[in-house]
Order: sequence, then structure tokens, then C-alpha cells
Amino acid sequence: MPFDLPGVKSGSDLETLFKAIGFVVVQWGQTEQNLDLMIVGLFSYYKGHPLFVQRPRNLAPKVKFLRECFQKLPELKQFQTESESLLTRFLKAGEKRNDLVHGGIAELSIKDGAFVFLKLDVVTKERHSIRRVFLCDSEWPAFRKELQGLGKDVQSLSQRVRESLILRK
Repeated sequence: MPFDLPGVKSGSDLETLFKAIGFVVVQWGQTEQNLDLMIVGLFSYYKGHPLFVQRPRNLAPKVKFLRECFQKLPELKQFQTESESLLTRFLKAGEKRNDLVHGGIAELSIKDGAFVFLKLDVVTKERHSIRRVFLCDSEWPAFRKELQGLGKDVQSLSQRVRESLILRK
């Protein structure tokens, strides 16, 4: 099934941009879903525990919640070092992902080896700031690899946490 993009020439910078951003969106969705599945599993296992009152919805609260779990719950201590590294990577990649996905395209072609976006940040209710965000040709392979690695690593950790808790029941 062809997915033609009206007005976008095959092999153009714009097609490259759309493919890159599409990859980020799809890969991140799958990756963050694995994080969510770990949280759902923990909520199920620790039903009634005071730490498990309300499930976090956004990335920063999810990371904060999981950090607390790995620090405070004895059954999860064995995963604390690994999870800390993984959650730090999540926050860093999440910033780049948010900048790209929620930024507006400023240039329709590559300028000096990068696609340029404008990102509007809400500083306070009364004040906003605008900054430029770059998707650089030189940084893309590492970012793409990091997104793929995060997906694999969070899935692995989630599975091992689940297996560890199942063995305890």
C-alpha cells in the first residue's frame, strides 16, 4: 500500500525529514509503551502498597515513580543501578524527542547539515520563549541507535523485573 506524500518529491530533504521524524514517533511510542507496561505490572504486583496510588501519565513522573520503586522496594533493589542508567537515558532521549515532535519545522531543507525546528517553550503562564532545535546529519545515527537501544533495554529490564516478582509469589 503506497503512502504518497503530496508535494513531497521522492529522495528529497523533506522526504528524509518525514522519514526521520516518523521513525522517532514510532520508535518512541513502542519504547515508552514498554516503560508503561513495567509500571502496570508493578501496580498489579504491589496492589494496595502506599507507593502505588496513582499511575503516572507523562515521562518525567514515570521516571520519578520508577526511581522511587527501585530505591524503596527491596524486591527491586537488584535492578537499581541498571534502572537508574536506563531512566537517565530515557529523560535525555525524551528531551530530544519532544523538541523534534513538538517543534515546528523552520526550514524545509537541510541547512549546514541539519534540519532546523523552532520550539516554543512555556516558561510561565505569561511568558514563552522560542529556541532553535537541530536534527543534525552527524547526530542522527547515534540518536537513532539510542532510541532502538532504549526499546530493547527497557523491554529486557521489564521482563526480568516481571520474572523476578513472579518467582517471589
